[in-house]
Amino acid sequence: MTRARGVSTARTVLHLLTLLARAEDGLRAGDIAKALGKSTSTTYNLLDTLCQERYVVHAENGAYHLAAEAAGLVPSERGTPLPAGLGGIVDELFARTHKRVYLAGAHSGQVVIPLVRGRQGMPVIPGLGARIGENAHALALGKIALSLLDERALERYISHGLRAFTPTTIVSADRLREQLEEIRAGAVAFDREEFSADFCCLALPIRRPGGKPVAALGISMSARCFELERDALSEALRDVADLASAVLAAPMVPAISEDPAVLERGHPSNLGSGITTPPIPVHFGEEIKS
Repeated sequence: MTRARGVSTARTVLHLLTLLARAEDGLRAGDIAKALGKSTSTTYNLLDTLCQERYVVHAENGAYHLAAEAAGLVPSERGTPLPAGLGGIVDELFARTHKRVYLAGAHSGQVVIPLVRGRQGMPVIPGLGARIGENAHALALGKIALSLLDERALERYISHGLRAFTPTTIVSADRLREQLEEIRAGAVAFDREEFSADFCCLALPIRRPGGKPVAALGISMSARCFELERDALSEALRDVADLASAVLAAPMVPAISEDPAVLERGHPSNLGSGITTPPIPVHFGEEIKS
């Protein structure tokens, strides 16, 4: 009986996380309870535990969101299209920096974070969900996305107001535009305790060989690490972003199992190595829904 109850609870938790993965604007506890067929008190208990374990984020408006660190663990029926081969790039950046690493892309009008790498015990940015919206101006990854918007879309984002998350959040439209111009010119995007105290981030776009941005790489660190290691971390980030572009430029080579004629008599034996899955296009520069 105890085992059956444990399996039932595990399935409920997985169902809950999957619901949040599909909800772009998050869900309130009452809606989650109704979808799960559970009491409100049971649902609150599950949500509180998941928030404590940092799988779920509770927003100020009362909605619950999947945390960025949990996004890659939970399947979504819609899925988040990202170029193939970038999982290894995230691992490479983590190995070089030993900092928490994020891969971001665009999906359904929002910036999403489907992949995060980090060692257990590494500090997690409080309140960071798997989607970036009205907080884009306070996060390095969000600033990358804002720098790719056309003037009309950027003005629309700014017109909603630049919310102050900390005393150092950029709330001046002119100052934000100056930073975005620097990013467009090739500077590494950064936020210095602008979304959460003692957390700083660096980010760069990943581009295809023709220059089209398809995703973004970011790393987070403490304010002290930012001051002491910013240049070295920026250089590592730039190197790995360039490596990602090279990965996306590599010709597609099918796996042997996908080409049964590869060893047939008379078949040319030009075996090689490379990406085994064709890249899926992502329009990272699409407008952010605010």
